[in-house]
Amino acid sequence: MKTSPFKNSITYLFLVLFLSMKLIGLHTLSHSDDKDHSLDCTICDHIISHNLTPVITTDIDDYEIENVEFVVQKEINNNYCFIASSSIESDQLFSRPPPQFI
Repeated sequence: MKTSPFKNSITYLFLVLFLSMKLIGLHTLSHSDDKDHSLDCTICDHIISHNLTPVITTDIDDYEIENVEFVVQKEINNNYCFIASSSIESDQLFSRPPPQFI
């Protein structure tokens, strides 16, 4: 199956963006001699906030799943009436008698 060049280019773009955010973290090493600039550097602030942001939020509410079971009350009919006749009518060709008559 041939993949389109457009899909490959999008994949490479996201890969480059992800790796660039990780490699820009090396920018903080350039502030080793500069004490004043490191406090006000917007690039460093953005990198630190990006690296400290958790991927999965920790304040997820605990959801409880309630299993609701519907109980249907069935009436048991003990007086089943079946009339056994020697002739078969057209509407009873496929009906079966109760098990006690078989």
